Amino acid sequence: MKKNTKKEGLTPKQKWVFEAIKDFIQQNGHSPSYEEIKQLMGVRSKSNVHAYVHRLATRGWIGFGNGRNRSIYIL
Repeated sequence: MKKNTKKEGLTPKQKWVFEAIKDFIQQNGHSPSYEEIKQLMGVRSKSNVHAYVHRLATRGWIGFGNGRNRSIYIL
C-alpha cells in the first residue's frame, strides 16, 4: 500500500489536534510531547495520540525531525 503524502482535508478531531500542536509550538517554542498532547486531548492512552499524530504526518500536515524527542514540526 502506498503512503499518501498529499495534503488532504482533516476530520474535526484531526483539525483540533493539528491546531493544538501548532498553538503549543507557537507558545512554547518547541513541539509537545505525546504526554502533553494526551493531556490536551483529554484521552487516557498515548496510542490515541500516536494514531492522530501519524495520520497528520501521512496526510502531509506535520513532519518529524530525525529520531529526536519533541521533533514535530508544521509543514
